[in-house]
Amino acid sequence: MNKKFSKLFNDKTSGSFEILFELHNHLKVQSSFLKIFPQFIDSVSEKFPTFENIQKYLNELKKYLKKNQVELFFNKYDELFSNINELIFINAKELNNYTSFLTISNSKTLFEFFVRLKKINKEIQISICESRPKYEGRIFAKKLYDEKINVELITEAMIFNKCKEVDCGIIGADTILNNGNVINKIGSSIIALSCKNFNKPFYVMADKTKIKQTEKFKQKEMPPEEIWRHSYKKIKIKNYYFEEIPKNLITKIITD
Repeated sequence: MNKKFSKLFNDKTSGSFEILFELHNHLKVQSSFLKIFPQFIDSVSEKFPTFENIQKYLNELKKYLKKNQVELFFNKYDELFSNINELIFINAKELNNYTSFLTISNSKTLFEFFVRLKKINKEIQISICESRPKYEGRIFAKKLYDEKINVELITEAMIFNKCKEVDCGIIGADTILNNGNVINKIGSSIIALSCKNFNKPFYVMADKTKIKQTEKFKQKEMPPEEIWRHSYKKIKIKNYYFEEIPKNLITKIITD
């Protein structure tokens, strides 16, 4: 159990939905352990302070544990996970006629959407930013390539010019604030601003568990050595994973 959870806790390249999905499967197997040591849930919660969907999931799990209904909880989420991506795809019908997309990072929600879209449009083309500093865009590109989807990898510096060529920009979301703004991978705002400049639609795709009842977002600074391990003398290095995208740049948030 320790190895599985340790790998999950240190995952800095998967989207929050994918992490939640894996976390759910791990915890489900360890349901008897949770009944004996419910405090373990708080330890897990501390590992994902910025992921609203994971926090909601764990808070709800604690309530079901207190009522001795943990199996009912896991069954509920099994059904939820099996339906979410299909519902999102149904609600994204307006994107069915789009062929070229510009995105960033590694999103399970977008992966499931593109796999479904390819069944009705085999010509779709996905341009993915490499997504520094952890390069999770490369991981996403490999996943789509393995599904025989046309994909290309670009740097974030290429976003503006690439936006001229695509039908729309689209991203996942780590959090949807109740003011309509969205929190997602650094670089998402560049896509949004580029789409606005070229009059291209910019979509956010995420399930409802990402909605947070707050308007506050605090950036967390990450290790500078992820940007430049052997930096020159005392050059200051800034490293943030997430940023806030204003709602006025978003064409539509598509959810389940």
